[in-house]
Amino acid sequence: MATQAAKAAQKRSNVLRITESAIMIAFATVLSEVKVMDMPMGGSITAFSMLPVAIIAYRYGMKWGFFTGFVSGLFQMLLGMKNLQYGTSFWAVACIILFDYLVAFGVLGFGGLFRGKIKNQGLALAAGSAVACVLRFCCHFITGLFIWGVWAPEGMPAWLYSVVYNGSYMLPETIITVAGALLISLFLDFSSPSITRRRAKTEEALPRNNAALAAKLVGVVTVIGGILYSVSSVIYTFSASVQSGTEMELSSAAVTGTVVACAVAGVVLYALGEMVQLLSDIRENQLKNKKNNTQD
Repeated sequence: MATQAAKAAQKRSNVLRITESAIMIAFATVLSEVKVMDMPMGGSITAFSMLPVAIIAYRYGMKWGFFTGFVSGLFQMLLGMKNLQYGTSFWAVACIILFDYLVAFGVLGFGGLFRGKIKNQGLALAAGSAVACVLRFCCHFITGLFIWGVWAPEGMPAWLYSVVYNGSYMLPETIITVAGALLISLFLDFSSPSITRRRAKTEEALPRNNAALAAKLVGVVTVIGGILYSVSSVIYTFSASVQSGTEMELSSAAVTGTVVACAVAGVVLYALGEMVQLLSDIRENQLKNKKNNTQD
């Protein structure tokens, strides 16, 4: 009986892990299409698209994280299939597939590198995510050096072009991912068998309200997206100017208006999420009190 119970528990655990991984891959794929900035020659700044896989790596270990990232990379390759046409040989195409997609997203498994080494969940997830982002940059640097270097402006070495180009979107992407890891760790506990809402140590953990969580996350993404928009607009304008060889002007009024609108919308969404969660907590406490009274 004990053996059967252990096997049943292990089976439920495996099903939960596979289900969570599939959901996080779907999240990562959708978020990769929510772009703060899209670079003219490939690469983009997205809305926390690397974080879902990093969370899976933190929850289930680096090996499973590597596998999840690899699968996520396959989906990214399907979405960016047109980029393979730039490969001038079999080895060039293989290099693009490996270092722009499969390995580049597989290294997100390093999101779980510091679990158990750093006690604070937020710091551990953020540090692992930072390492993953650096390694992903290294992957894109390789293809930038050997494949995309032909697009470098005249007189610029291929290695420098790869550093500047890939760094212009990977640096903001790293900041977004690390900030997202720190923020989401304030609200959710990823160390427990099931993801629960974080509460004060003296309080019993209450179930999170998915609608409230979604509203707050969208609010945070909106605010950060608005802030990054101003930075990314400058980077994009500069990059496009280099590619076209002509000077392009940036509309400061449009940038300011977008930032203000994003800030207002983000604050409203976050406040709405807090209200929904508060109502959910009140109802949950009422149900617990009713249950306790019944038992007495």
